[in-house]
Amino acid sequence: MVRITSAITFLLTAALGVQAAATCQCLFQDGSHCCVYSDARGGAESCDDVCRGARRVTDNAACNANGKWSSVSAWNAQWRTGCAR
Repeated sequence: MVRITSAITFLLTAALGVQAAATCQCLFQDGSHCCVYSDARGGAESCDDVCRGARRVTDNAACNANGKWSSVSAWNAQWRTGCAR
């Protein structure tokens, strides 16, 4: 019984920890992926504000979509290009 409770507690803690992080996928005007912004502090900034002036790290290309964004999971965000701040 203790092992089951420990396993459930671990899984809940991991799930809540992932949810606490804010992850925004900033988009280009045509809706394609520009860059991803992740913040471990959670929703300290809105994705609208983050993506409004976002630029891609690799080539400094401006997303230029007036804050257009979409949700992305933390798993998928780790494989995408980050945003320069």
